[in-house]
Amino acid sequence: MSMTAIKSKSRRANRPDVDRQIQQAKTVLRELRDTLEDLDDRRELARAKRRNGGKTGADWESVKKEFGFDF
Repeated sequence: MSMTAIKSKSRRANRPDVDRQIQQAKTVLRELRDTLEDLDDRRELARAKRRNGGKTGADWESVKKEFGFDF
């Protein structure tokens, strides 16, 4: 068996492992992106709370009416 054939077989044998690792990496990156977005949302909410501290907010009934919610 030639060296080229051996290398070709070993590359094909390693391919499922590499594909699995790529899928796992994509999953981890997706989870990290979601976590970062959640943290960014929490930071913005904290800023809004500080900015509006002490001010009265809108009551739920007026918000439902303004946006046409029907719960």
